[in-house]
Amino acid sequence: MLVPNECCDIGTYQCQVPMPIRGRRQDIDLCIADIVAALNAANIETEFSCCGHGVFIGSVSLADGRRIEIYPDSETWEAHRKKHPFPKACLKQVQPNLNNDN
Repeated sequence: MLVPNECCDIGTYQCQVPMPIRGRRQDIDLCIADIVAALNAANIETEFSCCGHGVFIGSVSLADGRRIEIYPDSETWEAHRKKHPFPKACLKQVQPNLNNDN
């Protein structure tokens, strides 16, 4: 299979790989297929996934209603975090790790 160097346009399917999920073939965006496969292998059922195609933040929707957002790089994550900071209660628990450059 030819592996693309960048995301395909929204609505195209040439950048997807087939994956068996819950006994059915699902076509998963290649750039997040490893994440979707790992979640399902750990019995964390997925319902929907999209890499974002370089336009949106990628996401994986879980069967229990939660959603995982997938950022293409740390710069995009930091920009999002600045616009949408953590609630203060969460910061008490994670702040030392966020500022640690190690």
